[in-house]
Amino acid sequence: MLTYLPPWQRPCNCHCPLHNGQTRLTYDEPGCACTITCTTQPITLLAERWGCALFLDPRGDLWQVPTLTSGAWDWENAGEIDTRHDYYHASTVIEHLLRASAYLLANPDS
Repeated sequence: MLTYLPPWQRPCNCHCPLHNGQTRLTYDEPGCACTITCTTQPITLLAERWGCALFLDPRGDLWQVPTLTSGAWDWENAGEIDTRHDYYHASTVIEHLLRASAYLLANPDS
């Protein structure tokens, strides 16, 4: 079995002009064009109704990245979801479920 490598330790494989072949430690860098399927992207939930994708950062905090009309992602406006977010209460449940899913995927024998 392959050793699990966290996304923030993997090199970018989606041909992003900013990160290609490198690790990606910051999600809101200007010029980032990483795809949601990039190996640097943590487990991600597409939230079409909210107009964004939701994912966990390396610390396990829930982030959102807005969808652009072209189908790309607005990484410059990505950010952590905090108590001021419209869907904060729902996001705490989603954050818990994503953390549990990420743990089970990394530790399938647990």
